[in-house]
Amino acid sequence: MVALALLLPAWLAAELVTHKVQKSETLYGLSKQYQVSIEQIWELNGLSSNNIQVGQVLKIKEADPIKPDFKTPPVTPTQSETPTPPPTSPEPPDHSQLKLPDDYYYTVQAGETAFRIATNHKLAPADFLRWNNLPAENPPIKPGDRLIIKDPASFDPAEEKPVEQGSAIQAAAPAKPDTLLLEQVYVVKKKDTLFSIAKAHGTTVDDIKTRNNLTSNDISVGQKLWLTGTPPADQASGSSSASSSTKVRTDCVMPTKGKVTSEFGMRRGRPHKGIDIANKSGTPIYAVLDGVVVFSGVQRGYGNVVLIEHPNFVMTVYAHHEKNLVKVGDHVKRGQQIARMGSTGNSTGPHLHFEYRVKGTAINPRKVLPF
Repeated sequence: MVALALLLPAWLAAELVTHKVQKSETLYGLSKQYQVSIEQIWELNGLSSNNIQVGQVLKIKEADPIKPDFKTPPVTPTQSETPTPPPTSPEPPDHSQLKLPDDYYYTVQAGETAFRIATNHKLAPADFLRWNNLPAENPPIKPGDRLIIKDPASFDPAEEKPVEQGSAIQAAAPAKPDTLLLEQVYVVKKKDTLFSIAKAHGTTVDDIKTRNNLTSNDISVGQKLWLTGTPPADQASGSSSASSSTKVRTDCVMPTKGKVTSEFGMRRGRPHKGIDIANKSGTPIYAVLDGVVVFSGVQRGYGNVVLIEHPNFVMTVYAHHEKNLVKVGDHVKRGQQIARMGSTGNSTGPHLHFEYRVKGTAINPRKVLPF
């Protein structure tokens, strides 16, 4: 067998394109760089998660072999022979013409990718792409697209009940996208209008008016408009002790151990969008829910920060770490250690600053944490 293998032409041996992982690289970034799917990299390397290490050599794809140009005379079919057409692969089913219920669809938000949407809805990426007739490499999606997130084969039109005559049908408004860690405030300039501001920042007039409690389209030069986050007045009203007694959810774990030194709400005339828990440096910090790390690095004022995205537009923020222990793209489990407590950024001592956000709006962490 060894002798036979040595006699095989060199062009028959498939070569692999490999890549040595550099700092801050992710599987998603490599899939974009080499124009391959994440699933293909998983299969070639026997991976079971998106975790990769600096210096790790990954198999990316098979290189196209160079074959020698063997010239063979063409075969002319006789009268009794008819060329057989090449087999055609069946076209994927087109579900775009199906009239599915609203709960079968999801509206794409700004900054989202097909992989993130599939992960957040606990779907196999291959199924998600097939249901929406999307290619495996660089699926072309954009904010506002409606994508199928439930198996269309599970829908039975016979079970749909006709709408009663005269009943109103209300279209579900698309959910607001998650925002970045820091709020975005715009100061109105001369000749600005709500429409021009909304268009320049990828939002809507109605969103700006709702977020800033505006009752008309009138604005004035120098006026501050919150484009993400909420104005201090809204934060103050949401931080009352009465409202904090109502639990939003009960499945979170505590992000760390220690003493609460600063509550959610107004602090020295400014909104404090989270809760501070103090302890000694190096105290473990944990993810409160399962999720995907979307930022791990340094931000001004917050020092070392980790942002984790969870299903249903929930994002949690962990700041002032001595050291971050996870990287972008990591899938973390509830209770998994993600950092060590420290005093980086604007901090007077070692503590954790924790925020819980829903659709970009911070709420009192006491509504979700098991104090």
